This record gives sequence, C-alpha cells and structure tokens, in this order.
Amino acid sequence: MRGTAATIFPGYTLDLLGGFQLRSCDGRLFVLPTRKAQLLLAYLALPIGRAHSREKLAQLLWGDRLDQQARGSLRNAVAAIRGALGTGILAAERDTLALVSGSLTTDVDRLAAAAPDCISDEELEAMLRSQLLDGIASPSEAFDEWLAFERARCRTLAQSAAQKAITAHEKAGRLGAAILLAQRLVAYDPLREQSHRLLIRLLAMSGERSQAMAQYKACCDILKRELGVEPSAETNETARHIASEGDAALTQSLLPVEADGQAPRVAPQTRGFAIAVLPFASMAGELDRTFLAEGFTEDLITELARHRDFMVIAKQSSGLFSGAPATAAVAAAELSVRYALAGSLRLASGRLRVTVQLIDALGNRCIWADRYDRELADIFALQDEIVASIVGSLDAEVRHEERERAARKLPSELDAWELFHRGLWHAYRFTREDIETAEGLFRQAMLRAPEFALPYAGLGYAAFVKAVWYFAPDPAGAIADGLSCARRALQLDDGNVFCHVVLGRLLILTGDLDGSLVHLRLATDLNPSYAPAHFGMAQALIYSGRSAEALAEIELALRLSPKDPLLSMFLTLQSFCHFSLGNYVEACKAARLATQLQASETWSQIALIASLVELGQLDDARAAARSMRRVESGFSTSRFAQLVAHVPSALRERVSSHLKSAGVAAGN
Repeated sequence: MRGTAATIFPGYTLDLLGGFQLRSCDGRLFVLPTRKAQLLLAYLALPIGRAHSREKLAQLLWGDRLDQQARGSLRNAVAAIRGALGTGILAAERDTLALVSGSLTTDVDRLAAAAPDCISDEELEAMLRSQLLDGIASPSEAFDEWLAFERARCRTLAQSAAQKAITAHEKAGRLGAAILLAQRLVAYDPLREQSHRLLIRLLAMSGERSQAMAQYKACCDILKRELGVEPSAETNETARHIASEGDAALTQSLLPVEADGQAPRVAPQTRGFAIAVLPFASMAGELDRTFLAEGFTEDLITELARHRDFMVIAKQSSGLFSGAPATAAVAAAELSVRYALAGSLRLASGRLRVTVQLIDALGNRCIWADRYDRELADIFALQDEIVASIVGSLDAEVRHEERERAARKLPSELDAWELFHRGLWHAYRFTREDIETAEGLFRQAMLRAPEFALPYAGLGYAAFVKAVWYFAPDPAGAIADGLSCARRALQLDDGNVFCHVVLGRLLILTGDLDGSLVHLRLATDLNPSYAPAHFGMAQALIYSGRSAEALAEIELALRLSPKDPLLSMFLTLQSFCHFSLGNYVEACKAARLATQLQASETWSQIALIASLVELGQLDDARAAARSMRRVESGFSTSRFAQLVAHVPSALRERVSSHLKSAGVAAGN
C-alpha cells in the first residue's frame, strides 16, 4: 500500500537482502512506484544520514539521459519517496540529498550489529541465502561498482554474524542448531575453508564421524577443483584426529601423505607479496577531484613500496588498467601478480569518502573490502591518515592469505618464502606443538635459502613465545638463543621490519629498554603501518613506566590491524596500560575480550585477575585464577616475576599482590 504524505514520519524497516521490501514499524508494506525510486532509497540508506550531491545521484541512476532530463527524473523519484513515506524522510538542500538519521533501519544495519541473542537463526539463514538487491537490474556502471562493494561487505558481515551465532549455540550445547548454521555458512561461500573446518569439527563433536570425513573430502575436492590447492595444515590435522578415532583405512584413503625423503620440487628462492594498485576512480568529473584520486593512488603505491616484503607494480604499468573491481583479476593476471587493490574516492559536502577492495586473482575473490568516511579538514593530513589505515589493513590481510596458502601445501612443494609463512602460521597458534613445528619449518627455510633473513627472525620469535608462554624450562636460555637468531637476521637484512620487531621485543625481556626502543622505532620508521611494530613499542614503553604513551601505541596497533593474529595480545597489553593508569573498568573490558579470543593465554588472565581485584570483584578474580590454573597448572607468582623483573616495581608488585589475593600460589 502507499502511505500518505506527512511531515512527521513513522519508523520504517527497509529489507535489501534478497530484493527490496519496505515496511512501517507496525508491519504495513509500502510500495514505491518505480525501480529507480527503490534504488535511490537503497543508495541513500547505505549508510543512512550521508549527504549525496544531486548531480551524482542523477548520473548514477539516469546517466543515459541528458542532464536536465536526469535532474527531472531525480525530482520525480524524490517526490515518490516523500509521497509514500512523508516529506520529512529526506533532508534536502539545494545541491544535496540525504535520508534523515533514525528515519528507518535496514536489514544490513541489523546484520552489522548482530549479536547471537538479537537475531534469529531463521532470519540469519535467510540473510545468508540472500544477495543485496537481488533481482533488481542496475542502471549504470557506477551503480554496479557500488553494488559490488556493498555485496562484498554484506558477505563479510553475514559470515561474521553466523560465526557468532554458531559459537553461542556450541557453548549452550545446541549442536544441532550450530551444525545447521555451519552448513548454511559453507553453502554461502564454498571456497571459505574456515567454514568447512568449523562444520567438520561440529559434526565430529555430535558423533557423526563419517559425515565429518565426508565433509572433509568435499572441502578437498572443491579447493582442488576451483583453486588448485590442498586444504591447510589445520584442516588436515582436524580431519586426521577425527579419522584416527575410527577406521585406519579411512585415514589413509582421505588424508594426504607425503613420501619420506622426497626431494624438493622447487628451487630455493625468496620473494615477497606481489601486488598492483589500480587507479582509484574519482566519483565526480571535476578536474581537481581527478587529481586527488591520482594522488591517492600514488601515495598508496609509495607507501606499499616502502615495505620490503611487497613487490609493487610501478604506476606506469598498473595505471594502464581500469580501476574497476570487476576487472581487477584480469589486470592482476596481465601484470603477473596475485593481488590487486581497487577503489574509489569521493569528495563532497565537506567529507572525504574512500572505498577499497583487495582482489585475489586466484579464483577472482574479494578477500577484503572497507569504506572510510572522514570529515574534511586538512586534505593532505586526512589523505595520509586514510592511506595509513588502508596499508595497515592490507598488510595484515595479505600476510594472513599468504600464511593460509602456505599452510595448504605439502612441505615438499614449499620454497623458502612459503616455509617461513607456514612456520608463522604455526607460531601464531601458540601451542607447544605448533611452536616446535614452526621451528622445524624455519630451519628448513634456512637450509633452502641460507641468506634469507626472515627464517632466522622466525626462530627468534619462536624463542620469544617459548619464554613468554612458559613453554621453555629455561626462559633465559630461550631468550639468549632468540637474540642470537634475531641478530643474525639483521646482519642479513637490516631493513626488514619484522627482524627489528623481533629483536626489539627480545631485548625488552633482558631489560635493555633503550636498545629495544631503538629497534622498535626503526621498525615504525620502516613501516609506519605495521601493527606489530607499534605493539612492540607499547611493550617497551610500559616496561619503561610510560603507560600513557604505551596506550597510544597499542590503540594505534588496534586501529591499523583490527583482525591481527596477535589481537588477543594487543588487547591484553591495552588492559595492562589501562590498569597502570587506573582505568580499571576499561582494563577489565579489554582483558575479557582477550580471554575470549585466546582462552589458553596466561597473560590475559593475569590482566583480568588484577583488574577484577581492583574493582572489588574478588569472587570473579578467584574464578579467573582457577581457569588460568587449568591452562597452566604450574603457574605461580614467582614464575610471573621471572619475566617481569624489568617492569616498574610498583606495577609489578601490585599485580603480584592481586594474584595472591585471587589464590595464585607463590611458588618457589
């Protein structure tokens, strides 16, 4: 039905996943008379409140018409929206249009804010089956690009929401519901190995071992057929554990086995990430905005080229291609790179808006997409800020993809670069067994490429983890071995940021804080967007008693890499910074998030215990201490003191006292 015009409008719900449906708060359906009016409302709603120029909207939806005709069509669509929903639904200026904030909500908004208890499984399953504005024809190439970006963003949001819901079901013992959602997740993106692995594990937990192994075989088949790769080591290990509890013949028939002594099939070599930054599109035709987009592209190329691990195609070559995401995989193939970065830029109504997508040419998959929207003040400072954010996120995403890709291959197929990244994949799992596996892979990489610095730094990092996670019976000996490896890495390549970070963090544990800060500052100079370098700086600063500076560094690391494999450690350090500054509520919040991400990590539990004691929640603190002892039965305040001997005494003694209050043993 059509609504009547009114200055005061009720609340509306706009469902865009699966098509277009508009309802009032009491469930009444509203129909807009034309497809273009629907598309205009959808565009204005993502996100709601953003002002768009009338000229842009007219070209976006009626670009095939003359300017005056396009403007007239826009006026007609605006009148249709107001006629249906009320005159107050739109904030209209002479040259801009926007939906009034709070006038409606979309299913995409609900998906972005989804918590396990506020969105039903049925609604979530429907969202997973649906595509944004499905079945509605796009009116222009520019609208196509916007729609492709928003669809990629919705895919990421849907996967994240489903993952949260599955975790909630699993914790509550509702395995049947968890399995149903996991099956939907696999069907949603069959190439997402993480979804397959989750379903395999849930099926095994429910006692359906044969179904779990059938799902593993389906995962192997689709990865081989579509991407030409094997499953990751983590997926193989999951399946091997399940199959080992059943028929041995099943294990041999389904799991890959490498012959002992097989010669390497790839010559020793080292290399980096190969990427092309395609020309960013200016979403307006004015000359100064075109130059702004060109400058943005050049800044991204320059910043990425500063990273020793990146091989960045020069602008003279990448600039010959279109910046459209739809053709990014073709451009990557032509330029012989795996990754292509594509995006667009818009300067309007006092705001700078940038969208960006990272395309993996293998399978033509969008593996990351984001949007940046900033108030426009100093254009160059703002450009620098957004470039830094993009480079930080891009750096983390590409490194994650490389680790996952290396983890899928058989060891005999790996070159030194891939052996290093496979080693890191294991190191970032933070178990004793994985650290031993990582050390073996780093040593293999050293044998294949003796002058390659990163495997030496990898061994240094493994030694750091062994000491800090209490894996080494002699932490001091592990630290000494790590220092030797890290220094050798820098002899081979003194311009590598990872090598400086590893040495800097090891020096913290020895009390050489000045030396540590030298290497960590060099790391941030070499790559200002490398989040682990800022994490290391924060560690050195809190050890130096400079907690406010440390907090600023760790919060920068969190902004640069919000999905970092070290995220739980980032949050733990943030918690200790807040604790040191007397912000106990914030300290407790960060520590709880860290423990949820990495339940087996002792330091986040220490931060949580100390914060809870300060807040007077002694029972909760004792419960956290019991949980920590289940993970690390031999933990004591004396073991804690061994590794924090160089922390300022007031902070060290206060945390130690709180641990004793929570029931942690003093030890020897």
